[in-house]
Order: sequence, then structure tokens, then C-alpha cells
Amino acid sequence: MNEVIQSLMSRRSIRSFAREQVEDEKLQLVLQAAILAPNANNQEPWHFTALQNAEKLKSLDELVVGKGNTFFYHAPMLILVSIKEGAPHEQENTACALTNMMQAAHALGLGSVWCNRINANHAIDTKLTEYGVPVGYRVTGTLALGYNKGDYPAPREPKEGTITYVR
Repeated sequence: MNEVIQSLMSRRSIRSFAREQVEDEKLQLVLQAAILAPNANNQEPWHFTALQNAEKLKSLDELVVGKGNTFFYHAPMLILVSIKEGAPHEQENTACALTNMMQAAHALGLGSVWCNRINANHAIDTKLTEYGVPVGYRVTGTLALGYNKGDYPAPREPKEGTITYVR
């Protein structure tokens, strides 16, 4: 099987992370995959914030889900995807960027999971500049990124009846 197809078929969401930080070289490749993702009219209305500071991560967890809880599974890094306010197709652009990052991470031996607790939570949009999100942008998706801790998740059986051929 083609190496790219094999990688696509074997990627799983990781929800248990080792404390080890991702090397800069790998992080740069994951972010490069993000900025080269398909996007509406090639407008690139996005910004990517790689949040690695442990104190900021803890503070963000408390802001989003309360003290003592976590929405990103204690990953050593969160990548905040934000889109310029008013840009069209924000969900589609975000999905393409996050998918590219998840696939790049997997190809590099990293684990990742798309975390949905910030996007669409407009009550905290104005509070995210202290976490590196530029003014005039709002977070539309987050990616927990790091090394898998424990066993890699087993392949899943796809739901039957999800494909129709019309020939």
C-alpha cells in the first residue's frame, strides 16, 4: 500500500500524552503543513499559536473548563487555530488546517487530538490574546500535540452503510 495512504488509514486520536516536549524541527513541520492546507480562495485568514508554556496551559485549562479539569488531555502543547474575524468559510479552513496538522504529526511519530472546547465559546474570545491569539482573530479549533503515552489506539471498524456508489 502507498505510504501516504497507509499513514491516512492508521492515524488515531491520542488522548494520553507523555510529558516530553515536541522538538522544534517536528513542530515546524506540523505548522508548515497547517499553513499549506487548502483554504477558501487562498486567502489564508488564519493564525497558529503554538502554546507550550506550562503555566499558560494550566491557566487556559482553568479558563475553559475550570480548576482541576483539562480539555486537552494534559498534552505538553496546544496549537490554537484562529481565523480573522469576519473571514468566510472559517469552519472549512480550520478543518483543513487541523487535518493537515494531525496527519503531519502522525507521520512524524507524534500524537494529536482535535479539542473542541474553545471554538464557538465566544464568551472567552476576548480573553485569549494573553495566550498568543492576535487581536481581531478568534479561536476556531485547537490541537493537542505531543508524544503518545501508552499503547497506540487500535484500528476502528468504520460504520457500515456510509458509502453509496451511483454509477
